[in-house]
Amino acid sequence: MGDHQHHAQTIRHFGHLAAHYDHRHRHYNQVTLSRAVEALKLSPAGCVLDVGCGTGELMRLVQSHHPQATLVGIGVTPEMIAVTREKFQHVPRVRLCLAEAEALPFAAESFEAVVSCNMLHHVHAIDQLFRECARVLRPQGQLVVVDWSRDFWHCQLAHYCLRLVKRSYVKMYRASELVKLAAPLGLAVEDVSRFFVPPYFGMMRVVATRQETP
Repeated sequence: MGDHQHHAQTIRHFGHLAAHYDHRHRHYNQVTLSRAVEALKLSPAGCVLDVGCGTGELMRLVQSHHPQATLVGIGVTPEMIAVTREKFQHVPRVRLCLAEAEALPFAAESFEAVVSCNMLHHVHAIDQLFRECARVLRPQGQLVVVDWSRDFWHCQLAHYCLRLVKRSYVKMYRASELVKLAAPLGLAVEDVSRFFVPPYFGMMRVVATRQETP
């Protein structure tokens, strides 16, 4: 399947799920998104980019912990962006837009933190995604990634099964692969952790800081 066809199928898939996504994945979201937010170190009025914002639950959690922060969310599914927009219609300092993670429509060094949760396994050009995240981060800004992990033996098996049966799925990564991607981009990995979300989600969290430019 070509990248363009996969991209279109992913948008359709999540478009159908948008209205019921929060209810269907409530516990999973609570655990995984909390792991991302607890790693954030923000100034009182920091600016955070949520790459692949889905229905906005991560942004809502960040807003509850950092009420003065500016929140920006991007995604490729109009129906999910619509759900997020409804949640934040009366909340200031929130911006949403349809955009791809591999081509972020923002100037360099725009954000104090970039967060990506539960979406890397849908992306073909993960190297380009990391380059874009590094580009829009300010020096000493944080990148926080939470996603499925092939470091768990059962996730290695799931990886091969999902490639056959789940059209929106691309690849599940090991934490070491993300660390390897980060290093040439000036992203110093400071923390790698793994955790399990019942009944079968093996997860990883990778936290990196963008180094000062020369």
